[in-house]
Amino acid sequence: MPTSKDFSNKRSLFQQCEILSSDRTRIGYKSIGKGPGIILVHAALRDSNDYTRLAIALSHSFTVHLMDRRGRGLSGPQGLEYAMNKECEDVQAIRDATGADYLIGHSYGGLVSLELARMDASITKVALYEPGVLINPMDDAWMLRYEQAMLKNDQLGAFAHFVRGMGHTPLTRLPYWYAKLILRLMVRGNHWSKTAQLLPQNLHEHREVQRLSSSYLNYNSIHADMLLIQGGKSSDSTKEMMKELNRTIALSTLETVNKLDHFGPENDGGPDQIVNLLTNFFLISEGD
Repeated sequence: MPTSKDFSNKRSLFQQCEILSSDRTRIGYKSIGKGPGIILVHAALRDSNDYTRLAIALSHSFTVHLMDRRGRGLSGPQGLEYAMNKECEDVQAIRDATGADYLIGHSYGGLVSLELARMDASITKVALYEPGVLINPMDDAWMLRYEQAMLKNDQLGAFAHFVRGMGHTPLTRLPYWYAKLILRLMVRGNHWSKTAQLLPQNLHEHREVQRLSSSYLNYNSIHADMLLIQGGKSSDSTKEMMKELNRTIALSTLETVNKLDHFGPENDGGPDQIVNLLTNFFLISEGD
């Protein structure tokens, strides 16, 4: 059974809980609302605090469980045997503890949600905002440079290799030194402190993204209802990936929210613009 306590800060609307996953790692989450249960699985370089605005907006119709994936926040470390199956076990542990039937996954959290839905037919509804799926393997040379920068305690350098390597921003085309300079100016204060703290976890997670690249056809075995959401301002490569996923998953619907980019579900991204899509999708089976 989970143990719980109330927040005493500005997020006092949430109830904080923790459980043990299959490998005995502590997994923390915070809950809000009343109604059918939804687990929100966050992106890389993020934690549960980045999605409180979306959770509060959904809490009028649902009980939303904002998890901290392992390696951050309320949860224990990733561990030496970290892999995608650990992430899936963590989400399943929260399902078991809360009885939540539905999933929302963003970016890497979307990939986790897809993998769990592929393995567990009892999952009936999943909403994904631009899941971290690679249709084709990426050039992963940047991962070695990222790792080498981390070994030199050059966190900003590691972050620059990541941003350039992923290929989704204008910084991809810039020289490394120039991208690093721009990131130094753009990502500052608490935002940078949090990013720097999560850089080791981010590397492990993107190794899993690469390992699972080109395996997307496995998702044609998923029988859950699937809502795929993309931002109109997201990259062309992301939109192509979403189209391919929509063709692959039998019971999927693809929606575009024109004013959003890849960070749409996050507090500063514009989550209010996807609340109606999510609410309507999850309430169909509830007869509303």
